[in-house]
Amino acid sequence: METEKRILQSFHALANILETYFSFERQIMATAFFKTGVNGSKEIVTEVDREVEEICIKFLFSFFPEIPVLAEEHYKKESVLPRKGWVFIIDPIDGTAEFSRGSSEWSISLSAVNNLTPRVGMLLMPQDNLRFASCKGMGVTCNGEAIFSKGQNVGRRKIAVSPRQIQIPEFKTRVQLSGFKSLPVSTLTIKIVSILLGRSDAGVYFPQEGKSANVWDYAAAILLLEEIGGKMTSLDGSSMPFGSQRIIHRDGWLATNKFCDHDQLLGDLQ
Repeated sequence: METEKRILQSFHALANILETYFSFERQIMATAFFKTGVNGSKEIVTEVDREVEEICIKFLFSFFPEIPVLAEEHYKKESVLPRKGWVFIIDPIDGTAEFSRGSSEWSISLSAVNNLTPRVGMLLMPQDNLRFASCKGMGVTCNGEAIFSKGQNVGRRKIAVSPRQIQIPEFKTRVQLSGFKSLPVSTLTIKIVSILLGRSDAGVYFPQEGKSANVWDYAAAILLLEEIGGKMTSLDGSSMPFGSQRIIHRDGWLATNKFCDHDQLLGDLQ
């Protein structure tokens, strides 16, 4: 547990640096261009993504030179997570498209995984002044205050869904049949934040050709969710992958708070 505490302290120190970085108008000044993503399609990236990633890597290396880092902008097809020992997993900006449009639906994801299990996680939303953090077994804090799972009455339950996916008739019908009201939320981490804050009871992403949820998207998010009693699985019911080449996950996912029947909702949405 001492290692986890040291890592969490370093994440907080790093978050302070990143919040100062974003105190300038980075979002307005960021120039967007395209890269080839892990699915072979064109994806938006900005110089801010790369600068944030470099800040994170250099800072963590200065304190933990023995721990390798897996980061989105440095990802290569042969990248894998070590089955034994620690690894840092970084997503410099989850929601670059939203960031480049001036939206607040983006976050920085920091996580530390040991033996393929998330042990420390942080989601940082500089624009909204929100910082969610956790060590495994120690609950979740938001801006230093403990938070707990919040649930809506059955008739008012909401599920966070991609604004793009909820326009697709097949997916729209599945959500309607589940009995949940859809809440449009763009990115994976912000869907999890909506559950942490009690704005929604669940979040879903349906599998689509050329789309994926990658380990840097969900490594911190899944720990934070589990620490408030929630659950996140692939949409086929299997665990979210942390090993081998399956760190690129294309089977969709479902996240729920502790008040939802996760298995029942899976069945309703499949």
